[in-house]
Amino acid sequence: MSGMGEVRAVSGKAPVGQPARITVAKYLRISNEDTDRNQAAKTESDSIANQRDLLSDFISRMSEFDGADIIEFCDDGWSGKNFTRPAVQEMLGMAREGKIQCIVVKDMSRFGRDYLEVGNYISRVFPFLGIRFIAVNDGYDSIRPADTDSLETSFKTLLYDLYSRDLSKKVRSAKKRKAENGEFLSPFAPYGYVKDTERKNHLIIDEEAAGNVRRIFQMAADGQTTEQIARELNIEHVPTPMKQKRREGCRREWKSICGDNFWTRNAVGVILRDERYIGTNIYGKRVRDEVGKSHTVKNRREDWTAVENAHEGIVSRSEFERAQEAMRKFTEHPCRPSGRPFNKKIRCGICGHIMARIGRKNPYYICRTPSVTDAYACPTGRMPEKDFMDVLKAQLHAQALYALDTSRIWEEKHRREKQDVKSIQKSISILRETYTALERHIRELYEKNIFGEIDKETYLKEKNAAAEKRDSIRAEIDALEAKLQNARTDGKLENKLVDSFSKYAEIDKLTAEIVSDVLQEIIVYPGGRFHIVWNYGDELERLLLDINMEDKAENAED
Repeated sequence: MSGMGEVRAVSGKAPVGQPARITVAKYLRISNEDTDRNQAAKTESDSIANQRDLLSDFISRMSEFDGADIIEFCDDGWSGKNFTRPAVQEMLGMAREGKIQCIVVKDMSRFGRDYLEVGNYISRVFPFLGIRFIAVNDGYDSIRPADTDSLETSFKTLLYDLYSRDLSKKVRSAKKRKAENGEFLSPFAPYGYVKDTERKNHLIIDEEAAGNVRRIFQMAADGQTTEQIARELNIEHVPTPMKQKRREGCRREWKSICGDNFWTRNAVGVILRDERYIGTNIYGKRVRDEVGKSHTVKNRREDWTAVENAHEGIVSRSEFERAQEAMRKFTEHPCRPSGRPFNKKIRCGICGHIMARIGRKNPYYICRTPSVTDAYACPTGRMPEKDFMDVLKAQLHAQALYALDTSRIWEEKHRREKQDVKSIQKSISILRETYTALERHIRELYEKNIFGEIDKETYLKEKNAAAEKRDSIRAEIDALEAKLQNARTDGKLENKLVDSFSKYAEIDKLTAEIVSDVLQEIIVYPGGRFHIVWNYGDELERLLLDINMEDKAENAED
């Protein structure tokens, strides 16, 4: 399906007793701009099918791949300007775990169009992991040392990068022209509408959901607040926009805090402010702040493309204006986010929603979910901001001292040894080979059991022994990688947790900047209990792993 990442095992069967197989990954990708991918009769684009045929034919002609396990990774409908694609992430994850020995693509642009990132993988990451990389149409094969750092390879990746940027600009320009003609370009129709199957890029009314939209506008015009509207809709079990889409068979996964989605003040407010319900097509509310990246920022209203009467409105302009006037009457005016040290960082531990900050002089936090639904046992009391500040300050001191003590322990343990990066990398490489060999051995044991060459008892005994050794080696690899990441070239500790928290051991006052630096979020539970989640948790885990493995090594020597 377009826009989805797909992984499939497509072949691989070697006779029992033959040398252990390698695993070859085929990677396929096509972006949203592919001209035929939206045709209803096709489940994937012709370009994906062509890539698959090309790579399958290439692999079949390579004698060294005879009997290899072939895994296919497909990102259909994903830009090559970043690596947040699901299938490529799955493939790279398996590569880091030593489960893939070779990656084959049609050309380098299929793997990615970011010059620096593609170059980093080809010249550094893949050689370090011992992975062979082949770009068929580019004639590139990393097994030939001259290919890796050649001028031709660098030039091609740069051209792909420049081409992608130029294409992105042209696509943006084409979309803007279409929007100016009143065409609807978003991937999903707003609640109350469906996409017209007879007229491309046009909306038609979905009468069932549109009835709910009209009712929401009428309730607002009658003086009900967004909170009151949301509560009434939840009591009557009116499907939310997300639930409505799922009922219609949409398979897209929306970001949702709760699996059991419900109406909120914000969800109602979004509908009431949406000018598309009066027939105005809006394009360009948000724009990507960098080519190829998924992150977007708000666009100025004067830069929007707004076309009136682009489709039939669900409510009249007078009904829309009455609702806007009612909303202005009940709108709260909280203090600016700059005065909120915990802005969007305090979350209800029951429903998962961000808690609301109320008041200016003596602010407190409440969960608004109980005001719109009784389905969750959320905390109902007021949580003064001062309580959070006092506890956070005390615990920050403790965290800072802990970070300093941990760094001193690390420094002491590594004081006499200078980190030999090449030696550590070589050890990791050897361990990875052993890890991969053990995984192959486990697969071979399974095959021997299936074909009756060994009995079940022998299989389980040998498999468990191999799995235990494999897991031990995985722990050694993790520890060595942690050591490699923790140590600077001069042998000093390099760890973001220590760098950040050690600065705050003697602070007297918490500022919004300090809170932003050290705090991920505070999760609040009923009864006034809350849990602090600090930033840099991965950095702490890495540091402790390094220290603990040193202790184990010393104990083993004793």
